[in-house]
Amino acid sequence: MTEVRISVGSAAGATALAGWLLRDPSVARSGTTIGAASASGAPATTMGTVDTITAVANSTVGLLGLLVTTAAWRRPHGARTPTVRITESDGTVLEGTAEDVLQVLQGRREPEQSDS
Repeated sequence: MTEVRISVGSAAGATALAGWLLRDPSVARSGTTIGAASASGAPATTMGTVDTITAVANSTVGLLGLLVTTAAWRRPHGARTPTVRITESDGTVLEGTAEDVLQVLQGRREPEQSDS
């Protein structure tokens, strides 16, 4: 199980991307669950601006489908590039644009090292 947070920066952007993801057949077939939260992590049912999409991918196929669909979304809609944060069940964290994270997962690029 892999937790994914996609920050879009605005409620309108998060709503549009969530709709895009929910309509995508590869995401729907993979069993990935989609939700919404505020940047602080509060669920959509509590106070706070919803600008982050949360997802749980139950398979590598689901995770890759989610990232590919997210990467494709920003181009046709002209929105800000979404920031993706992936937390694996073993605690491994990857963060960056959907394109950057895809390249790391596909072994075409080394993850960037944090200075902290």
